[in-house]
Amino acid sequence: MRKLTGFATSAVVLAFGCALVAPAAGAADTGAPVSSQCVPAASGFEQARLAEVTDPAGIDSFDAARDRIAQLRELLVHSGDYRGTFVLAFDEILELTGPTLNAGIYDDEQWASDLAVEVVRLYVANLHEYVTGGTPAPHWADAFALTEQCDRSPGRVLTAAIVAHLVTDFPEALVTIGSGPEHTRDFYTFGNALVAAAPRIAEEFKAVYGTDLGPFFTGWFVGDLLGAERTTTLMFQSARTVAWVNNFGLQNPTTRDATRAEMRIATAVAGEVLDLLEEARTI
Repeated sequence: MRKLTGFATSAVVLAFGCALVAPAAGAADTGAPVSSQCVPAASGFEQARLAEVTDPAGIDSFDAARDRIAQLRELLVHSGDYRGTFVLAFDEILELTGPTLNAGIYDDEQWASDLAVEVVRLYVANLHEYVTGGTPAPHWADAFALTEQCDRSPGRVLTAAIVAHLVTDFPEALVTIGSGPEHTRDFYTFGNALVAAAPRIAEEFKAVYGTDLGPFFTGWFVGDLLGAERTTTLMFQSARTVAWVNNFGLQNPTTRDATRAEMRIATAVAGEVLDLLEEARTI
């Protein structure tokens, strides 16, 4: 449990690397909540458009994945709309990831591209389930539920999605694309764009949602002893390492169930830590 608590704390402090509307036409009525301050009302056309954009079909290349998140940003990211908190962050990350895929820094550029595509596909597919009245995976269902709670801080809503992305989707995506020990260097190289995006995410998040997450992304808990970028990098490396190790745990039939159980516990512990940070007005 000590290991899991440490991981969960790392995951929420360092992570780098939402929507609820009425069902689209033809979807079952699931009694979705009415619009509110943080879930703005949408026209029938807007609801149908959101269902269309979140359909994971066709997300089969980096350009397609990048375009989907950009479209979601246009639809969801505006002041007061909690559904766009993670979309904003994801869009900034992909903006920096794209140029690296053809920069000659990866041993296996196709693997790096596949990883970016798969994490986008997982997120979009779960969002699609949510906005059309389906059943998202539990880790995303919990994160999406926070977008409805207008009394929560925007930073808490964002970090819930970060945990879902980093703790569960990342190792699952690594398994799907066939990640082996030979991809270790590329895996850590891939994460550099996530670290580099943190300042821009904080800047944009403050502009849109009025919450300053700069201290959170630059190592609030350990202090700026090594400089903001190095501190964030060191902390994020530890969280990524756990995701990388869990990739192998999921690939092994004898450890798969135990690994998934650890991931669920880590997500729950992270939620408790984040609630405390929210109470302390850190996020």
